[in-house]
Amino acid sequence: MRKEFLHIILLLIICSPITLYSNTHNRIDSLRKILKTSALNDTDRVKILVRFGYELKDSLKEDALVYCQEAYELAEKINYKRGIASSLEGKGNILDILKKYDEAIESFMKANEIRKKLGEKINQGKNLNNIGTFLEYQGKYNIALEHFLSALRIYEEAGYTTGQGIVLNNIGIIYIIQKNYDKAIEYQKKSLIIKEEQQDTAGMASSIDNIGIAYLYKEDLDQALIYAKKSMGMREKLNDQLGLSRTLNNVGNIYSKQKNYSTALDFFIRALKIKNELNDHPGAVVSLNNIGELYAAQGKYDKAISYFTNCLEKAREIHFKEAILSCYTNLAQAHRAKTNFEIAFDFHERFTSLKDSLFNEQSTKSMNEMQAKYESDKKEKEIEMLTKNNVLQALITQQQKDQIKKQKLLILGIFFILGLAVSLIYVVYSQFKFKRNANIELESKNDLLEITNKDLDKKNRSISESINYAQRIQETIMPTQSHLKQIFPDSFIFYKAKDVVSGDFPWTMNTNENFFAAAVDCTGHGVPGAMMSMIGYFLLNDIVGGKNVHDPAEILNLLHNGIKDTLKQEENLESTDGMDIAICKINKEKMEVEFAGAHRPLIWMHNGEIREIKGDRFPVGGLQYSSRGKEINFISHKLNLEIGDSIYFYSDGLIDQIGGQNGKRFRNDQVKEIILTHQDKSMEELNEIFDQKFTKWMDGCKQLDDVIMIGIRI
Repeated sequence: MRKEFLHIILLLIICSPITLYSNTHNRIDSLRKILKTSALNDTDRVKILVRFGYELKDSLKEDALVYCQEAYELAEKINYKRGIASSLEGKGNILDILKKYDEAIESFMKANEIRKKLGEKINQGKNLNNIGTFLEYQGKYNIALEHFLSALRIYEEAGYTTGQGIVLNNIGIIYIIQKNYDKAIEYQKKSLIIKEEQQDTAGMASSIDNIGIAYLYKEDLDQALIYAKKSMGMREKLNDQLGLSRTLNNVGNIYSKQKNYSTALDFFIRALKIKNELNDHPGAVVSLNNIGELYAAQGKYDKAISYFTNCLEKAREIHFKEAILSCYTNLAQAHRAKTNFEIAFDFHERFTSLKDSLFNEQSTKSMNEMQAKYESDKKEKEIEMLTKNNVLQALITQQQKDQIKKQKLLILGIFFILGLAVSLIYVVYSQFKFKRNANIELESKNDLLEITNKDLDKKNRSISESINYAQRIQETIMPTQSHLKQIFPDSFIFYKAKDVVSGDFPWTMNTNENFFAAAVDCTGHGVPGAMMSMIGYFLLNDIVGGKNVHDPAEILNLLHNGIKDTLKQEENLESTDGMDIAICKINKEKMEVEFAGAHRPLIWMHNGEIREIKGDRFPVGGLQYSSRGKEINFISHKLNLEIGDSIYFYSDGLIDQIGGQNGKRFRNDQVKEIILTHQDKSMEELNEIFDQKFTKWMDGCKQLDDVIMIGIRI
């Protein structure tokens, strides 16, 4: 039983996933430089501080906590709700590493309340999953299960399958601990199906391994061995050494149950070797304990005692109390078998003392929790009674005021009706005189109006024909979906003009090494916007195709000067026409994208996470910035892509559209949520989803501006 218990404890340490950021020296150096930038606004500073905390979590945990706390205080000061939630989540992740689980739970619960108010379902699911994991660490399995099931429901509502796979795995582990092995297998198999659909080989290996563990404890050793060996083969191909050591340990346990001790020992020793190489101290403790129990089962008590003693020393070093208890029991039994009764009794006494100590700690904590809950419930009831009394008194007072008010209104109403009757008689007589005179004048003007209407209809038809012709010219010149799909088959252009012709347009160009794409939003819409779009289109063609300028930032600098020269803005100081633009240079061979933006960002979907790379905070064209002494100089951002990554850039007509139930803006966050929720869909399907959601959002409201959005999956 001790072996099973230790195995489950190790299962919790390894298998309960919490979303954390990766750590590299380059990122830390970059973030440190950005933090020193004086031009950084408070909102961006909060984001950088939280990210800094994430990057330092493994090497400088206490420093990481300080950065997250600083982010939290700044976000509170500027009332930046999303920043408050992010900083609380950052603190929670670092507190997890410091094993301060109660504080971590408190941070994630506060963050979850904010995410709930913001309507961010996927983040709610992640927070509930993390809280469940910490409760699991603390042995509060029923409460942990409630949180996992809540997270699963939210993920299902949001259609977030990756999260469903993770939570189903965690639920399966809880059922293993509670010895409900059939339920455990059911949930692990559901998790496996999702991971197979997503081709997540590492996740598949983990779920298969967990199914094998459930069969092991169910005493179905043949099935257990089939699943364990399948997981072992997958992990060897992935070179997942930590996962492989765990699977080797599971295979050893199966052979040990079959009394095939020599084969079991080989697997335990292989697992121990890997755990020592990886400095996986809890795992090494479990492997040492397993080997000791294996020798004890064969009656080789001297070897068993040697391994149990080594196991005890390492367990004490890392304060692994459950393992210490197991070692005391095993050492007592081994020495008793060798008739070393005095030593056996000593270890038994140590076991009893430590077990009582652990029981007292848990009992005291449980009593404190119950007392706190009692006080909290008592206070809530007192507040509820006081509130009811106050409400009752307020109702009585309000009724008296309403009665007096009704009497006053009745008197005023009588005077108002008398006055209205006199006024009505005067108005009717005046209207009669006015109508008689107006009819005479109207007859003389009807003939003239009929002639004017005919001329007006003719002019309207002429204008309409001209605008439609302009639309055909614009559509012929501008790139289309088919142009983009020739280079990137999994891509889309979502385009919705406010009027017949548009000020928003897509632009693409393919050179020998690079592919350029831009979403351009010109000043105005309709005919003026369309004229600006033609200027921007031909200037971009000349800069990239004619002058061979390939740096996105330099392209925007030259485009800015080109618009100023074309519109003679240095002479006409009132001219502020220009454009906002997001432009990318994509190199498919190097798997790189360079981005620059004028008032527009780039959205990057990478490894299941959304990142927003902001553009510069000034437009292309116009003198509104340079006239105030500000230098316009755009900056390029370089990203290293992986297969499956996707990028998105769009005009502000998308996010500024008013609609929905409360007449709010469509918002950047809603765009990100749509991308994240439907990351498993093709770009063609995503285009349709954006079209449907935008149209539904706009229901009852007119379109405010032109809309252009480009999405590309690598």
